[in-house]
Amino acid sequence: MPYRPQVDLDRPIKDQLILRTVPGAVDYLAEDVRALGARVLRRYPDGLLVEYAGPLRPLAASRYFDVLAVDPAGLDDSRADGVLAALNPGGDTAPVRFRVGDLGEDRWAMRDRLESGYGWVNSPNAWDVNVEPGGLEIGALYLTQRFGELQRTPASTNPVVAAVLTRLAKIEPGQTVLDPFCGAGTLLVHAAEMARPGRLLGFDVQTRWLRMSAENLRTRRVAALLGRADAAALPVATGAVDRVLANLPFGKRVGSHRVNAQLYPAALGEIARVLRGNGRAVLLTDDKRLFRETVQRTRLIRVIKEIVLARGGLHPSAYVVAKRGR
Repeated sequence: MPYRPQVDLDRPIKDQLILRTVPGAVDYLAEDVRALGARVLRRYPDGLLVEYAGPLRPLAASRYFDVLAVDPAGLDDSRADGVLAALNPGGDTAPVRFRVGDLGEDRWAMRDRLESGYGWVNSPNAWDVNVEPGGLEIGALYLTQRFGELQRTPASTNPVVAAVLTRLAKIEPGQTVLDPFCGAGTLLVHAAEMARPGRLLGFDVQTRWLRMSAENLRTRRVAALLGRADAAALPVATGAVDRVLANLPFGKRVGSHRVNAQLYPAALGEIARVLRGNGRAVLLTDDKRLFRETVQRTRLIRVIKEIVLARGGLHPSAYVVAKRGR
């Protein structure tokens, strides 16, 4: 059975923490942590340095950061009153396990400090703390540890990006939410867990991705209607959907720009058709020029907001598209 790092989420702490996220999501993360009483000390393109006091559980509930780390300069303070004091690797007497990443010439000095000075155990294959150039990462507070890991397709939406898309959708209780490119179901899971939708609908042309989506939904106990369908011909009644969430094919890892030139007009036409009056779609793509031109040519919809994100060397945009009238 794989080793699972543990932390006492209900132990009050006081610490300066580095929260790393996706470029483009920093504002949402800052809003989240300020609501918890945290003070933002510094902003980075992909994260925040915050001062936080209180139990870890509310902070761990945020979906807008994927890594929480301690600055090595604050190591002693964190061991006394901070997140390192809340580590619980298997009882009060069990030593903390760690691994040291690529710190260059400082790697061995850090290893010796943690072993000789603190009694920690160097355990590269089963660890509680991962020491990297950006700080001491807390394994139990990785995003996948906090919320669970989903099966992924090659083009699956990053979980932090999925949280941003879901937030932008402004899903209201009881609304019908559609993902016409559902893949492994990441956006459907986030919609269910972050909001209170009524019906969740997911379609994809790939049967193998639909099987993966069904497994992810089952694992997270999310009820949704899945079906095999082309986004250019959705089996959904006109005006039956309140919100659309979708990670469109970028034409890079999946599909091509030439394919998108045919797909985008048809898919956006269907999205405009199935949306209710004043409905909203949040669509992620890196084929930006084609997307904007297609929206301009599609009746009854318009772009009202664009958020540029970054992941895996790409800089896709999340477009909020509104339905005009009925």
